[in-house]
Parts: sequence; C-alpha cells; structure tokens
Amino acid sequence: EAISDPGIGHKMSFFWHQYMIRTIQTSGNTQFYDYLSLLRWGALGNFKKLAQKMVLDNVMLRYLNNNENTKDKPNENFAREFFELFTIGKGPQIAEGDYTNYTEYDIVQAAKVLTGFITRTQRDMVDPETGIPRGNVSLSRHDTTNKTFSDKFQSRTITGATTATAIWTELNAFVDMVFDQPETARNLCRRLYRFYVHRNITPEIEADIIVPLAQQMIDEN
Repeated sequence: EAISDPGIGHKMSFFWHQYMIRTIQTSGNTQFYDYLSLLRWGALGNFKKLAQKMVLDNVMLRYLNNNENTKDKPNENFAREFFELFTIGKGPQIAEGDYTNYTEYDIVQAAKVLTGFITRTQRDMVDPETGIPRGNVSLSRHDTTNKTFSDKFQSRTITGATTATAIWTELNAFVDMVFDQPETARNLCRRLYRFYVHRNITPEIEADIIVPLAQQMIDEN
C-alpha cells in the first residue's frame, strides 16, 4: 500500500525531502527510514506539526548538529536552517546581521531554545502522535533562561523551561511564534508554486495566488 500511491502523497513526500533534506550517511538505514516515515506522515498534514517534530528527528539532530547544541556550548546550525530553509526564509538583507524576516540575534535566541535535544541510539523513544521513533530532551543540557526575540517577532519573550516537560512547552511556543508570522506561510506557498507550477513568481501571482493561499493556510492553522 505504501508503495502504490494513486494520489499526491509520494510527490509531496519528495517535496518535503527537498525542503527539509538529510542524508542517509548521517545515521544509517534504520533512522533514515524513520525520517522518511516522518515525511510520509506529514506529507499531506499540518506543516507546523511537521516542522516541530523534525526538531526531534534523530537524523536531523545529527545532520544539523543540534544534538551538540548545549547551554555551555551552543551550536546555531539547526536554528539558522530552521529559519532560513524550513520556515520563514531570510528575505533581502537590510544590514549586517539584519534580514527582512529575522536577525542574527534571533538565531542566537533560537539556538538557546533548541538546546538539550538529544539523539536515541535505540528506537525505544516513540512520538505518541506519529508512532515513529524520535530523540529526547535533556534538562541538564538545556538553557533555562528566558529568550527575547527582536521586533521581527514582535519582541516576544519565550519563558525558559526549568523541567524536562516544560522543554516541550518552550519548543511549542517557539514554533508558534515563527508560524504566527505571515511570511512563514507565504514562503511555503511560493515553494509549492515553484515545485508544481512555475519557478517565476510575478507580482501579479504573488498578489493573486500566494498571498490569499497563505492566508488560507494561516486561517486553517
């Protein structure tokens, strides 16, 4: 059944694989299978949920070094890609360290939010919603301070987690903040348009197709 797909599921899985790309060399066959299963799970579902669950994907954690991101030794690699490639996109650069949709300061804060996520060598930690093995959280590695973002995100402050359970709440608050920005939906809609229709997005297409389609995505959470 998974191989025979009369609908759009396989093509959307391929779209997400280009969007949130990993390599099998990062972790081997088994965990790469989990990654592909997660793409398949989220292919026709909720973009925000897929982006949140990718944070804990074992292959992702290794591929973009977030398993090495700790309160004492922050690593900004995943935080940068989460903004630039997976969600909101840079937009034109305004000044040094200042882009249309976020700043280098925001990357620093995001990296702090994303501290304390660790890989699991065994496949015994399973996401309750997807049924797919994932990584886990480590409070001792997590930055427990509050994180205040720039005016690109309305100067929002995300409360630092002081328990392992609260790390999940902090992560959800961060993802909500990014997805509250209209440009996150517009960036996805532009990529969908280029994937399925044409690479050239004129001002008319932006106004008549991208913007209303993005608003529909926002309205439907």
